[in-house]
Amino acid sequence: MRKRRVLIVEDDQPVREALGYALASENYEIVSAGNGREALQGFAENQIDFALLDLNVGTENGWDIFERLTSLQPRLPIIVMSAFPELLSAPMAAGAVTCLEKPLNLAVLFQKMDTLSKA
Repeated sequence: MRKRRVLIVEDDQPVREALGYALASENYEIVSAGNGREALQGFAENQIDFALLDLNVGTENGWDIFERLTSLQPRLPIIVMSAFPELLSAPMAAGAVTCLEKPLNLAVLFQKMDTLSKA
């Protein structure tokens, strides 16, 4: 059985790497992206099971990436992350499976992803 593959879209490299290490320790395969171009390239080159998407990806708007990913794979579970909790209600209305405030609580993230894996 292949590992579940997670696309992490986060412009802050230390955060992206820490998330990658944490998820790899939970037996997920990681595809990392620091911007929208890398996210779309990683998505095109890999079979992605989940996406962790920061709404503020440097100078880019995470919404653009969200819309592109959902247009390519409408049923892709996308977990939206943001350090700004006031921004998290809109992604749920747009189809994100869940929204998490940064800094992330890894136990909550793992629980959400485990639940999605079984769905």
